[in-house]
Amino acid sequence: MTKNKSPKKCQIEPSPAIAGVREYSVPKTGLKIDLHLDGNEGPFPGSFIVDEFLKKGMSVVRNYPSARTLEAQIARLYDVSADQVLATSGGDDALFRACHAVLAKGREIIIPVPTFEMIARFSNLAGGTPVMVPWKSGPYPTDNVLKAETERTRAVAIVSPNNPTGAVATRDDILKISDAIPGALVMVDLAYGEFADVDLMSTAISQSNTIAVRSCSKAWGMAGLRIGYAIGPVEIIDWMRASGSPYAVSGPSVVMGLLWIERGVAVMSEFVKRVKEERVILTEKLKKLGADPYPSQANFVFAVYRDGGRVWKMLAERGIAVRFFPGKKDLDNCLRITCPGNKKDFDRLIKSLEEIASDGGL
Repeated sequence: MTKNKSPKKCQIEPSPAIAGVREYSVPKTGLKIDLHLDGNEGPFPGSFIVDEFLKKGMSVVRNYPSARTLEAQIARLYDVSADQVLATSGGDDALFRACHAVLAKGREIIIPVPTFEMIARFSNLAGGTPVMVPWKSGPYPTDNVLKAETERTRAVAIVSPNNPTGAVATRDDILKISDAIPGALVMVDLAYGEFADVDLMSTAISQSNTIAVRSCSKAWGMAGLRIGYAIGPVEIIDWMRASGSPYAVSGPSVVMGLLWIERGVAVMSEFVKRVKEERVILTEKLKKLGADPYPSQANFVFAVYRDGGRVWKMLAERGIAVRFFPGKKDLDNCLRITCPGNKKDFDRLIKSLEEIASDGGL
């Protein structure tokens, strides 16, 4: 048998937008993990959605999908027209489309950081230039965002509650920025909005230059189905429809997502309530154990440690994964810990943190 010859060295040059950029990934310890508190996922949806999907027959798999029924259901939830809603492959797909809809070479987007890191990456891929404004804690930096505006500003990011810190913006922040920069798209990412004290949705979709982006991966527990959506002015949503795949949400995801959004509200609400209770307890526990947790309105708590890497590894040795940020500017020795939303896993987390603290880990 003739062996394949080694391929010649690739002589193709990548786009400048991705030169030196690696795929999105999170740090792993290599240890066996059975409790994942590093991805902020929600509860398991009801198993009935799989049964109902199977009843639909193979046409759901065979035929190209349409997300119009899902978009219509979401529109009813927020009392908007269906053409103002775009179902996407997770909330990040909506952000990707928004960036490509308004950014290009010579255009800028203002991004308070640290925040969801894919926003800056999507901006670069669209040819735009991210302009970073610090926001590690405290109120959303509206005044500094407005100071960063130039004639090239075409977008502003507002992630509330913010990932990874859990800090929030207010209705006034959204309105002030929207009014002050009418030529910029204000992208309001509400992926964790269900866990916040104030729902910013109505404000986020009330202006002619704002869109709201939401995800079904967090409170709704459908991260694996990859369902998100954007709501905004019809013209902007049409731009976003044209900025990505025509079949972004698969047929099985449409069927199961629609069922869970229709019937899972009570389960989702109970989960959110439980998470909010855990968030308070976890914050106070971390303080007592010597860490420095930030106030959070998301489904996680962000905290600073003397040696975050050691705590991260010690938790992994107990089978628990939390989010660590090695090499990330301003995030050294910080951990983001998801509130699991159930007593068994939460008790295990608290016990592990106490054991680590008694061993000098915190």
